[in-house]
Amino acid sequence: MDNLCEWQKKFVLKIFNEGKRTNNLGDQPAPWVLEGLRILERGEELTAEKINEINLAGGTDHPDPTISI
Repeated sequence: MDNLCEWQKKFVLKIFNEGKRTNNLGDQPAPWVLEGLRILERGEELTAEKINEINLAGGTDHPDPTISI
């Protein structure tokens, strides 16, 4: 597992311990932050491996600029 996934895990654990939850993140959280918090909110263990799976799943943390509403 690379250092980035380990750092991301520690970041999500830190903000979770500071009181951040999926319902108080603000606009457009990164997918790994949102999914990491969901894992912790369910009482599950967040690991660097789970962060890696989230990263590999793709997604985006911002809307597609080519789509107009």
